[in-house]
Amino acid sequence: MDELDETLASGSTPSRTRLLRRVTDLYLDGAIHYSDEQISLFDDVLGRLLSDIEESAKRELARRLAAAPMPPPKVARTLALDETPAVAAPLLIHNANLDDADLLACARKGSQVHLLAITKRPVVNEPVTDVLVVRGSDMVVRSVADNSGSRFSDAGFGALVRRADGDDVLAARVGRRPDLPRHHFVRLLAKASEAVREQLQAGRKETAEDIRSVVSRVADAIATRTAADSKDYAAATADVDALHQAGSLGEAEIRGYAGSGRFEHTTAALARLADLPLPTVERLLLQQRPESLLFLAKALGFGWPTTRIILLMRLRQDGSSDQGLDLARSSFDRIKRATAEQVLDFQRTRRDHA
Repeated sequence: MDELDETLASGSTPSRTRLLRRVTDLYLDGAIHYSDEQISLFDDVLGRLLSDIEESAKRELARRLAAAPMPPPKVARTLALDETPAVAAPLLIHNANLDDADLLACARKGSQVHLLAITKRPVVNEPVTDVLVVRGSDMVVRSVADNSGSRFSDAGFGALVRRADGDDVLAARVGRRPDLPRHHFVRLLAKASEAVREQLQAGRKETAEDIRSVVSRVADAIATRTAADSKDYAAATADVDALHQAGSLGEAEIRGYAGSGRFEHTTAALARLADLPLPTVERLLLQQRPESLLFLAKALGFGWPTTRIILLMRLRQDGSSDQGLDLARSSFDRIKRATAEQVLDFQRTRRDHA
């Protein structure tokens, strides 16, 4: 400690660097045996030595601490959030003590190298991936999509699918993810090249014929069999059927499903209430224009608040804004319920004669 005080008082950068290495050696030699109080002492000493040292010394310290089983928490965080990518990257990748708030701060302001380092962590949670898929370069987005430890929100998956348009490498990586929800997989197929579709056929339940059907009709549903077999719809259909059998399935349940962004539950519930095949309703929800969905909602006797929530769920899926809601409201108000019911009857007739 006397040597530390003398070194800090002298202000000599070379002496600081030499002492920094010695203290680091001492810490790494016995880190797994130190008490919390001793680790805190090393954290304080290293933090004091860290100021005003050369970048090369910072890079060396970051590299060494990244390999430690328990790096001093405050110094490790300081290095991980350093503006210099070569200093920050090792600890952004390996420091398990960084929380989502730290990673978010870095993802929002850091360089693309910082962002790329974050994508290499064993686990990257939804709040962080939401930023990475929007702000990251193509390399960053490909890397986070390829990481099995990445967790994506529904909006994050939507952004990934949009970024994959024209990028075969990204499309293949996104399509191979086992956690990719079915409705995003349908949208991905609609945009994917033939080469990518061939790669994806082996990893999903949908057959080659089903995939050609999706592509030829853009966002149409895949065949009825695959919708029924889809793991994304299995739980949703079971939940909806249980409510229906109990006489508890109605507009309020649809509003709840759509309001919470539960696409499969919303689709299954609408299909049950309308007595239509699941793929038919899925197609209505995935179409870019909302007219057919407006007719369905009117035929089922839904009010505008419920219809609006369903439309908002759709808008989140395709990345659009809600600027078209006023126009949709005007169209919805002009639709007569009797006309909407006739359209629904016609759709049922087509199903019966299919």
